[in-house]
Amino acid sequence: MILFCLLLNVITYVPYLTNASSCESKSPAYNPSGTHAILTLNNFARGGDGGGAAACDGRFHPLPQRVVALSSGWFNRGARCGRMIKIKARNGRSTVARVVDECDSGHGCSKSHRNHQRGCKTNVVDASKNVWKDLRLNTDDGEVPVTWTML
Repeated sequence: MILFCLLLNVITYVPYLTNASSCESKSPAYNPSGTHAILTLNNFARGGDGGGAAACDGRFHPLPQRVVALSSGWFNRGARCGRMIKIKARNGRSTVARVVDECDSGHGCSKSHRNHQRGCKTNVVDASKNVWKDLRLNTDDGEVPVTWTML
């Protein structure tokens, strides 16, 4: 019985500790001093890996635009559409980008994205290539810790 309870506790709490559950749409709380996130790469152009047009304006956003999609909780049903955010990398570099889309963390387990990608984690800032360039980050890294704030 003790082993069963211990196992149940591990199964219950591990997704919260690792952010392994991409089925949850609740993002970590926004912190005006800097919200911790994972930066991922997205191509917002027509035919890019982002899939369809951006949720905020129904348009595609080719380079050189500096644009991002926020995880569902931070996207907040479009409340941050068109707003500018400042993204800061651990190397001290920062840049500014416009919120144009949602990185769907609410349907990650049931809805596939283009190229069979699963939905986003709940703590993602999905950014265009020029955001990565401005931060002098290597896109081959795939995921990089950053902080972001609203401007």
